[in-house]
Amino acid sequence: MRLTLAAVGLDAAVVPVEVGTDGSLAVPGDGNAAGWWKDTAMPGSRRGSVVIAGHLDTRRGAAVFAPLVRAKPGDVVTVATVSGTVDYRVRAVTVRRGSALPIEFTTTTGPPRLVLVTCIGPYREGSGYRDRLYIDAAPAPGPSR
Repeated sequence: MRLTLAAVGLDAAVVPVEVGTDGSLAVPGDGNAAGWWKDTAMPGSRRGSVVIAGHLDTRRGAAVFAPLVRAKPGDVVTVATVSGTVDYRVRAVTVRRGSALPIEFTTTTGPPRLVLVTCIGPYREGSGYRDRLYIDAAPAPGPSR
């Protein structure tokens, strides 16, 4: 899988991930790849949320989802899979306090959506970033490729 958000220069590999043993959404250890939470919908599904998470930074510098801080409503996110390519249009960019993934972003029912997640806000040594940045996108009009 591959994810691009051309408006901010994001182009990344996406690998499947699971929920961590502590209940948190896992992200790939490699700061250059994003992780699709495989318990959510598949990209292009007609129902439910597709959740993809990635690191903002690593000890070495910016990571895969660092460009998301520049995303704006209206930007197009493209997800390419072995089944084809699906475009989503960003509806909202929000910051929420805490690391818990909001339940409305993890549903496997309801309208289709893409949710991109990364850390943001003040960094606290030992516990990480306080907040999360969420990009909420809906399927863009037109046929999938």
